[in-house]
Amino acid sequence: MNRLGSCTPTNNILINIDAIKLPFSLIDYLIVHEFVHTQIKNHSKEFWAELSKHISNWKELDEKTYGMKL
Repeated sequence: MNRLGSCTPTNNILINIDAIKLPFSLIDYLIVHEFVHTQIKNHSKEFWAELSKHISNWKELDEKTYGMKL
């Protein structure tokens, strides 16, 4: 699994087992990111707006995870 996490169409959240190696702030971001996907299935403006209600520095954290391989 190259992804850190995903949310299925039936709202099952899958987290890469190697995510445990991430700093806690990125683990928190990953979990909240996937929980928001249970409501909004894409990365639309609406998705990012909802995510920002829960994690104000999501852009910084998202940049840290971009392209990350575990």
